Amino acid sequence: MCRNVPNRPEVAKVFSSALPEASRYDFEQTWRPDADWGFRSRCGIRDENDNALFYLDAKAGPDKSWQEWIKTHIPRNSGGKFDYFNVGLKGIYNSKFAAIWVPCYAHEKTSKSRYNMTVFADALKPLDASDKEAREILKDLATDFARQAHKDAKCDLPSKLPN
Repeated sequence: MCRNVPNRPEVAKVFSSALPEASRYDFEQTWRPDADWGFRSRCGIRDENDNALFYLDAKAGPDKSWQEWIKTHIPRNSGGKFDYFNVGLKGIYNSKFAAIWVPCYAHEKTSKSRYNMTVFADALKPLDASDKEAREILKDLATDFARQAHKDAKCDLPSKLPN
């Protein structure tokens, strides 16, 4: 399990029950904890055939409205209609994907501009769960990962995430 994932024992239980069955899972971690635009935290999961199954990803980017963020950062997928949830500046999710737009830096170190953070939980293969369960799993994983990434990036704005 990637070291940048919070609550690893609990997340491992979720993955073992919801990821497509495989004889083994391989984890790939990207960890650049720079407290500025270069921050990146990512955990990817592959099966024994090197097929990408899932990833958690957080990176900082210039501030924009949540509507513009959705247009530029949210990929379309086959997980059904997107719904919104009130976490961070805005959350969006369906049965294959959850994303959260989180406040981060009031004045990012290099640009001196306001920066926020995009956090994804992306099921590249359908989860072994009902549509409703998959949506809740993705929302919870994205929220927990966002909370950890906000802390790791040393953000100076309140995250607007639940405790």
